[in-house]
Amino acid sequence: MRRIPCKLRRLAILVYWLVLCFYGQPHAGAPLHGAKAASMGTAFVAVADDPSAIVHNPAGIATMEGTHTYNGVTAIFPTTKYTSTGGESERTKFRVFFPPHLYLCSDMKTEKVSFGLGVFSPFGVGGRYWDKNSPTRFVSIKSTIASVAINPVFAIKATPDLSIGIGFFYLHSLNTAERRVDQSIFGADTAKFSLEADGGGWGYNLGFLWKPRENLSFGIAYRSHIKVHQSGEAKLKYIATPLQPFFGGRKFETDIDTDVDFPDLLNFGVAYLPVQNVTLSIEAEFGNWSRFDKQEIDFDKEIPAAGFTDCTIDLDWEDAWILKFGIEYRLKDSLAFRAGYVFVETPVPDRTLSPCNPDSKQHNFTIGMGYSSGKWTLDWFYCASFFKDRKVKNETLTGEYENFIHYLGLSVGYRF
Repeated sequence: MRRIPCKLRRLAILVYWLVLCFYGQPHAGAPLHGAKAASMGTAFVAVADDPSAIVHNPAGIATMEGTHTYNGVTAIFPTTKYTSTGGESERTKFRVFFPPHLYLCSDMKTEKVSFGLGVFSPFGVGGRYWDKNSPTRFVSIKSTIASVAINPVFAIKATPDLSIGIGFFYLHSLNTAERRVDQSIFGADTAKFSLEADGGGWGYNLGFLWKPRENLSFGIAYRSHIKVHQSGEAKLKYIATPLQPFFGGRKFETDIDTDVDFPDLLNFGVAYLPVQNVTLSIEAEFGNWSRFDKQEIDFDKEIPAAGFTDCTIDLDWEDAWILKFGIEYRLKDSLAFRAGYVFVETPVPDRTLSPCNPDSKQHNFTIGMGYSSGKWTLDWFYCASFFKDRKVKNETLTGEYENFIHYLGLSVGYRF
């Protein structure tokens, strides 16, 4: 009988590793917040000349006259291949995710004060779905994230050359995860473990846009960290017969609570027009991902005899930089061609990498076009995100991960 509690403790540890997968999803820097900015590699903090400035640099809305809307959607096509040390490989199932973006801004018929409102996904919508019999099944079969922010902002023209923006936002995030639990030591089939939790938190954003010359501008933007309190439910099904006395039957459910610290983001950049119809932009982004240091999980129903109790998980994420480059060529007033490049560091160390979030360094290449006619604007972009192959040896799952993501986005703007 002494082996059963030991095995239960192993089950509990695996549950905690699932929670690590569960919260190892969010990313900044993805091209999700507007097609024009995305097509320029999101090097937009010093450009900020459409309503998506609410995200990239709220000071930018002070430079726009009248009332504008800018709405659209991005399609995300992620794929991941995992190869075990024994050569067994598996690809994620085909899934497409569609995070939208909605913006409204207005100068309110004043010369110095503007207001904006944005609804967008700051840390992405997406996930990975593996086959239920894949070599990843004891770590992850499904992991998803959805985040949405509501962000009102105000901007003023402090001087003819300097604009300042400030806003606050509410972030709501939802996470789900599922995996199998190995019960072969008890002569039983696998158990099914699933988790779902959501919650919200408040933050603020700031921006400065300085244009000392007609062909030169500097931008800086800051988005604060957000502490999101999430609550939800954990479920364990098909529990092996020898374990059922501890869990009260074949099924076990418990409420969970946790706090998730999303990082501070600091962006700064410069935009330059070497000739009248060409804009060059460069930008750097610093993400304070080291806030993902530990994850404390509170289980409402604890089973001390089985080792199933509240826990603290080491995540050990690291701060990371993103470098962005963009160019726009305006063939004429109504037509523009754009391109960009982005280098993304990974904040996820080898020790806590998992099939839920097999992150690595990225090289992103973007292209796009914009067309304007009267009061209407139409922008589209495509981004190819190349991830460096990554081999890891850790307690979660040893092996090699290969990733690739396609992004395709469209935004439509209208000026009243």
